[in-house]
Amino acid sequence: MNAKDLRTDPKRVTRSLDKTQIDALREGLLTMVPETQTQIGTLVRTMRLASRCSQKEYARLCDVSPRVLMAVEAGSTKVHVETLEKLLRPFGYRVGVVRTVE
Repeated sequence: MNAKDLRTDPKRVTRSLDKTQIDALREGLLTMVPETQTQIGTLVRTMRLASRCSQKEYARLCDVSPRVLMAVEAGSTKVHVETLEKLLRPFGYRVGVVRTVE
């Protein structure tokens, strides 16, 4: 049984998985979820620089205030998912899940 089998299984919860099946699902997660150490602010700043925009221009392009963009790039604020979606949209990215490397 793999992750796809569980998604299509009509049961809501499968509690009868053995250790081998659980290990296989966990291994599947490792291939489904990429790994990164890049901070959001660094990513957004790199995108902005690649677009050759000032903070004011990129903020206008993304429909956020320059103050919010500045704070995100500096890493000095928590970013709402909706705001992050706006900042990533010009490059065709969306918010997702990644593994952390510790």
